[in-house]
Amino acid sequence: MILVGMRRVLSVPGALALVITAASLSVAADPLSDTFQPDVYRMGSALQRRTPGLIDPRGRACEAPTAALTFAAAVDLALCLNPATRSAWAQARQQAAALGSAESALLPSVTATGSETRAFGQHVEVTGALDSNVQDTRDAALSLSWTLYDFGARDGKITSARHLLDAAAATTDSVTQQTVLNVVTSYYGLVAADADVVAAKISESDLARAVEIARALNEGGAGTLGDVLQAETAFDQAVLARVQAESAAKIAHATLAVTLGLSADQPLTLNAQPVPDQVPGLTAHMASLMQEATRQRPDLDAARAQRDAAIANITVARAAGRPSISLSAGRSLADSAGTPNQNYNLIGVSVSVPIFTGFNVAYGVRQAQAALEASEANVEQVRLSVTQGVWDGYYSLDSSNQQITVTSGLIKTAEQNEQVALGRYQGGVGTILDVLTAEAAAALARQTRIAAELGCQTARAQLAFALGRLSGAEPLSYDTPPP
Repeated sequence: MILVGMRRVLSVPGALALVITAASLSVAADPLSDTFQPDVYRMGSALQRRTPGLIDPRGRACEAPTAALTFAAAVDLALCLNPATRSAWAQARQQAAALGSAESALLPSVTATGSETRAFGQHVEVTGALDSNVQDTRDAALSLSWTLYDFGARDGKITSARHLLDAAAATTDSVTQQTVLNVVTSYYGLVAADADVVAAKISESDLARAVEIARALNEGGAGTLGDVLQAETAFDQAVLARVQAESAAKIAHATLAVTLGLSADQPLTLNAQPVPDQVPGLTAHMASLMQEATRQRPDLDAARAQRDAAIANITVARAAGRPSISLSAGRSLADSAGTPNQNYNLIGVSVSVPIFTGFNVAYGVRQAQAALEASEANVEQVRLSVTQGVWDGYYSLDSSNQQITVTSGLIKTAEQNEQVALGRYQGGVGTILDVLTAEAAAALARQTRIAAELGCQTARAQLAFALGRLSGAEPLSYDTPPP
């Protein structure tokens, strides 16, 4: 809302004053629009240069999916709707505006003032006589102020703001990658949960068949009631496992929907890329991965930029105790009844020298130096966290790749053993214990395979995140080998 108005002061005897503000023009504007706030310093472009490959979600049309959701589509939707991503972009735009505000201190400031007053009742004229006539007074002034030199205070603030914008842009990149990692975890978590439901139904169906065979053998005199009871117990446990798996799948569904920025009850259908039986192994050396991560991890870049901003803040703190030189100029008009009109210009140069500030400057410098020490410690802490992330991600992926290979054969063997045990029992050769043992082994093999696939997907994403390259679906593609 933009208000343009005029203020009139009416002075009356008895110290009674009435202030009237007339708002004659009201223009409604979108609070997010730049129509009345042009980006003169092109801070929007500066932010875009610092976030290559990233897309600002502001202004994008993001809609809930109507078809089967691929992982790439899920990532794109989350980067558009997820509140954490949108908040990071908003903070980056805020810091870009802060840089523009800091740079505006290099230019002069111009101020216009004006007033109109009307006095009623007796008042003293300049001659000392009393006058009861209405007295109108009008004045207007235009002033300019320009700081010419301040021993680096403005430059320090601008440098600090630039580094903070670098930090905000890097943080936006880091939040974006964290959002992608969250999508990986929740998306393939739902895939695994749905697979658990299918596996539980298979186990339930197999055990239902075992119950039927046990009952038939018992009725024919070839089996015992104990066999029937053991089979029914295992079947009831399978039913319970299936109910628990369905509940876990519903929770995983809500987790993915919220991660995407949708309501928890949003219907979702997934179209996930299957994990192959054989996945490419790791080929890169740990030292090379460590160097890559420390070079391109955005959170480490953000910490370094914050440290550089802290260095610039020391210059600002020291400049607070040094002189500043300013240029001032103005033009003034005054029209008052009973006095000559005034119309004059003025120009001047002023020097401000802080002599004593109660040791405020000294403590301000100490504060800035302590902030720098904290920033340096934070850089080292983030660097150590980066190295640990690479180490953990590398060996997690290595283990997951091996589990994928092992479980490929395990599940085939377990299912074959299950069928053999069931056939032997139906033929009167085996026991119900053999059947239940084989059924449990097959169910465990199916669950192990599901866990291995989920671990492989998340481990690939975690290593890509640790290296600072998790920007979308590419790190999860099995067409190209991992690092």
